[in-house]
Amino acid sequence: MYNKFFRLFYFNCVFAVLPLMAHAELSTREAWENTKRILETGGYQVFGEEVSLGSDLSIRDAKIVLEVDEQTDIIFDVESLSLNKKIDGFIYLSLPQEINVQYINEDDFGYKTQANILIRARDLELKVSGQPKKILYEMTASSAGFALVELLDNGVPSTDFTATMELVLADIKSVIKSTSDEANEIKSMLSASGASIKGGVNLLSIPLELSFQYVMDQLKSSSVSNEPEVPIDEDFELALEKGFSSTSNFSFDKSELVLNANAPGGPLSLSFSSGPASLTNAISEAGLIIQSDNQKTVLNFKVPSNGWDFELDFEEFGAAVNIPLLVKTGEQEFGMSIKLSGLNLSDTIWNFFDADNIMLNQPATLEFDIEGSTVLVEGLTSEAIIGNQNLNPLEIGQILSFKLNDFLLDAFGVTVEANGDFEFDNEDFQTFDGIPRPMGKGSLKIQGSNAFMERLEGMQLFPSETIMGARMMLALLMRVEDDDTLISEFEIDEKGKIYANGQRLR
Repeated sequence: MYNKFFRLFYFNCVFAVLPLMAHAELSTREAWENTKRILETGGYQVFGEEVSLGSDLSIRDAKIVLEVDEQTDIIFDVESLSLNKKIDGFIYLSLPQEINVQYINEDDFGYKTQANILIRARDLELKVSGQPKKILYEMTASSAGFALVELLDNGVPSTDFTATMELVLADIKSVIKSTSDEANEIKSMLSASGASIKGGVNLLSIPLELSFQYVMDQLKSSSVSNEPEVPIDEDFELALEKGFSSTSNFSFDKSELVLNANAPGGPLSLSFSSGPASLTNAISEAGLIIQSDNQKTVLNFKVPSNGWDFELDFEEFGAAVNIPLLVKTGEQEFGMSIKLSGLNLSDTIWNFFDADNIMLNQPATLEFDIEGSTVLVEGLTSEAIIGNQNLNPLEIGQILSFKLNDFLLDAFGVTVEANGDFEFDNEDFQTFDGIPRPMGKGSLKIQGSNAFMERLEGMQLFPSETIMGARMMLALLMRVEDDDTLISEFEIDEKGKIYANGQRLR
């Protein structure tokens, strides 16, 4: 999984982002060798006949091949490219305006699926400058992107399935800086005023016809990666141990998706829009970090034949995760957080479960923040772990501590807040039947529970006995602080005994 992502990342860096130090001190051959090195470090194979003419260099019959896995190859048929050193001191890299790409997959029975894709650019300028071990690429284009030309099943177009797809970036500016010493460092930046991806699918046997368009405004991305001598394509864990690291960020000002479909049950449509959004991820010997944030998002789903018109929107959704990847001596930290605020449901959705508007229909909020420490006994980049969906987490490592920094749920007129701090005894799996024995304290606060129970009873969704049982459980675990506010202090002692507000429960 990691290998595929980073190999594609490298190719995008070179051909979607190819920099500002004027007066190149390197030769065209040195510039070409560096470009090949970047591609090959990312897992690509570069083929072509190199022909020198003075200070210029041409590559004939150029091909770039990525072996995604044993069954799948991606072949970029560049045909020819040239590197020319001009009087201004820059080396200009000239590529064809159109490049044919083949995506080929052959299964274990010899059945081939192929997609032919066309990459094209307008007003493309790509120039190189710098020194042999410190090279800068700079690229500008009024537009660039790709289009799906055809899909083939065993060499012939499908009689049942057809698809179209096109991606276009506008007003592209990009810079890449490649530094090679004991390790290789690649820094890149890319901006575009907008992006559009559109396409469709037609399946005659159902029948189903689908079309979509997704647009984004003011895209920006940046990345920094450090490459040791050990290629990530050969041994990802060892590359991490030797110093491989990569950090990237992607953001846009707003986006909108529109999808329409004609199905046997009738037409339907889906739309999605978002305000500012960003995604940051970093991977290194220290672990994996992912952080995303989306603001002012609206999701709408319509099925006219049933009169359905579902919509939800929220002000902000953010998520972050931090997990260790490698086995190390001693403990390592992990964490996760989620924040969803200002969630609103349309009347159509609300009426599905509360047609009489008994519940309070108000914007909902959910916040969740945890952290802890662990000792790994198996690296999380192991293919055995990634491919084993039934793996017991306790086989991967030991949880030493767990802290709930914050939990907040505010919805339907009830507010729930909680926190807690626990340590675990990994020598004792008997007290709590198969899990390490926890020890620590936590608290829980609920506001508006009585009014919520009354409204829930009025909706008649549950038997009165069920609601009565819930009230009795709350009375057992919680104590009244003031008007419709319940609190509880929980504790698990060193012997595994559980207390709520000083009363022993276990």
